[in-house]
Amino acid sequence: MTSTVPEMRSNKLVSMDIDQLRGWAAFMDKAMIASLVATILAVVALGITTWQSFKYGAAVRAHEQAAVDRYKGIETHSGQLEQDVAAARDRAKALEQEVSSARGRTAALEQEMSAARERAVALEQQASAARERAVAFEQAARDANERVAKAARESAAASEKTASEKAAAEKAAAPSLDAAAIQQRVADLAKLVREATARAADPTPGSTAETPRPPQKEVTPEGTAASRNEPLLPIVASLRKYAGTKAAVFVLDQVSDAPAVGSTISAYLSDAGWAPQTWTWTGVAGLFGVTVLIKEGSDAATNEAASTLVEDLRTAGFNATKGDWPAGWHRFRGTLNGPQMPAATDAPIRIVIGSKPR
Repeated sequence: MTSTVPEMRSNKLVSMDIDQLRGWAAFMDKAMIASLVATILAVVALGITTWQSFKYGAAVRAHEQAAVDRYKGIETHSGQLEQDVAAARDRAKALEQEVSSARGRTAALEQEMSAARERAVALEQQASAARERAVAFEQAARDANERVAKAARESAAASEKTASEKAAAEKAAAPSLDAAAIQQRVADLAKLVREATARAADPTPGSTAETPRPPQKEVTPEGTAASRNEPLLPIVASLRKYAGTKAAVFVLDQVSDAPAVGSTISAYLSDAGWAPQTWTWTGVAGLFGVTVLIKEGSDAATNEAASTLVEDLRTAGFNATKGDWPAGWHRFRGTLNGPQMPAATDAPIRIVIGSKPR
């Protein structure tokens, strides 16, 4: 831009004409306008800068607040995580203890299962053996029934013979009232009965005869073998001190030699002054030997008599044992055939004759 102001060559005061003054005023107007524009631009720039500064500051403060909030949230979350971790550790410890106890229970259950398997195997073996014994018992029962049927016929014949001999003896003894003669005839009759019993009990090929027994009646020490001037057997002499003791003899009908053994034991007890009664026990099997049982609550004398009876029977060659009745004294399986009075459950001593009594 060129100036129309003339060059000032000296400091001398010069006179200015109107054109020069107008030129200088125009220049000053332009300078003022330029300065005003610059000022306006500066103010605008300052306003824009201030507005941007406020805006940036607000953004920075919002970012800082968000960062602070996030930090606080992180701290809270971190504390919650630490609590969760501590609780998880406690649960882990509790779970480890439960796992350890579960392992112990598992080991115990495994041992119980192993023992149960062993018991099951043993029970299977016992069941198999029981089935085999049941089959053997059924076969033995059939054989025994056949032998009993045959023995019944032979026993009937022997009974008829014994009855005829007894009738003949009574007929011969009727005219005489001599006490000594009567006792002698009673002794002869008892001898005949014992011989018939021995013949019936003597085993024959394929059968065993059932021994008939004379009707039982009250026996006193005066009516025993000693009063008939016969020598006392050791078992009779040993049991005489318990004279008057009541005993029930149970004879298993499925055992072929049980009736003969029962008759023999009953004769021993009668000679010793006891009061035995005999019943035939049907519907029961699986009993062995001679078992002497005592009623629960019996006195000491009864227990002593039973123990002495067991020892004397063993000495006499019987397979005798002492045991307990498996249920109530008045309860029993099967059926008892014998006298109605006294009852089969009244006697305090019970003698059961099973298979292989000798």
